[in-house]
Amino acid sequence: MEVTEEENTLAIQMGHIVTAKALKSGVDAVVPTMPDPEIPVSVGQFRIVPYAMPAAQQPYVVDDPVIQARLTRVYEQEQTGELEEPNSMVVACASSVCTSEQALDEKPRSSSERIVLYVCGGGFVSSDTALLKWHYMRVSQELDQRVFVPRYHVAPAHVFPRAIHDVYTAFMYLVQQGFQAQDITILGISAGANIALAVVELLRIQKEPEPSRIVVVAPCVDLTLSMDSWTRNHDKCVLGYIPEENPHSMPRVYYGDVEPGVDVFAMLRHPLLSPLFGRAHAGPPLQIHSGTCDALADDAVALAQRIPHAELITYPGRNHYTILRGKQQLDAMYAHMRRFIQTPCSE
Repeated sequence: MEVTEEENTLAIQMGHIVTAKALKSGVDAVVPTMPDPEIPVSVGQFRIVPYAMPAAQQPYVVDDPVIQARLTRVYEQEQTGELEEPNSMVVACASSVCTSEQALDEKPRSSSERIVLYVCGGGFVSSDTALLKWHYMRVSQELDQRVFVPRYHVAPAHVFPRAIHDVYTAFMYLVQQGFQAQDITILGISAGANIALAVVELLRIQKEPEPSRIVVVAPCVDLTLSMDSWTRNHDKCVLGYIPEENPHSMPRVYYGDVEPGVDVFAMLRHPLLSPLFGRAHAGPPLQIHSGTCDALADDAVALAQRIPHAELITYPGRNHYTILRGKQQLDAMYAHMRRFIQTPCSE
């Protein structure tokens, strides 16, 4: 079923209301907890598995003392078992990929199994939700790979860099389980694209193996919110705009309490917060999907311009809601992803 104009208009209206409400009163007020959906075995299977930081995972070393202190704190808390709420991930496998007992094992089914590490969106205040389980199955089916989804912790209860640590640790955990880094594709949606790119930047800094490819959809990569599309597409997109100087804005909620003497606006340009300002040199192949009516449209364009080897695919008239809605739209998007993932990487 395709998205109707009426549905899109209503989504835009509700999106602006929900954005303001969520950032002011907490996401739980507008995104209630829902039970996991019943997915027939004929479609696929999923389960939730715990994971922990591998013993060999090294302490973080970054160039900014404030971010260093935050990363060190979360690393040491997990190392000593003091970190609140342990980590878990969803393992999803479409029936077309595998129906054996290994379908939901967190270990590789073969020495060269290729998988997707999926980092879902949610404006940094929501991650894995029950409604996304069907989407994980679709990704698994379309890309013919198993999908692993870290249920990263979110703001305001868990501020930066907890989500990055959670996803980084998930990647390292999967490598520890026997997956090869070069057999992992990271797929990030919206805020999840920010976290995914930050994780890859952190892997580079830590001199760890990086994933084979990165795919981002409607990426939020500039937390200074300086792009013109925030205002240009305001009336065309579900995302409501709250300036970054407002403590209820998305970047400020994600960052949390500002340390004394820290210029938070300058801090928001750090590559672990705004990957747009990260490396412009060689890294894993990158594919970017963006709607021209998205409030984040210019984020995608700027990212593609900064990364020479990036492939930018734009969808005319699509916004942050409709880019993932409609059979024709999703068929086209997954076709691009399949071609990108299946194309051998150049040496």
